[in-house]
Amino acid sequence: MATIKISSDEEIIYKDFNAGNSVQVRVKVSPAEEREYVKGKTIKVVHEGVEASAKIVSDPLIISSEVEGEERTLSLIVEKFPKEKQSLR
Repeated sequence: MATIKISSDEEIIYKDFNAGNSVQVRVKVSPAEEREYVKGKTIKVVHEGVEASAKIVSDPLIISSEVEGEERTLSLIVEKFPKEKQSLR
């Protein structure tokens, strides 16, 4: 399963993600790994040792215009998966 690491500097992004909001993240991948980061795929998000499942809800956007040492930077929008239903009480 593909993994995205959210650094400790990105605490706000992780809080939004953990609250069930969609968040934008960047990930560096090799050309062989790119097919793991497509819309609809389930991935693993890791933040300070805590893991959660997520689903990619956008098509990947290539951020780096050139391949940097066999890696590209992709921008993705992900949301926590499975998305928990909230009570209306």
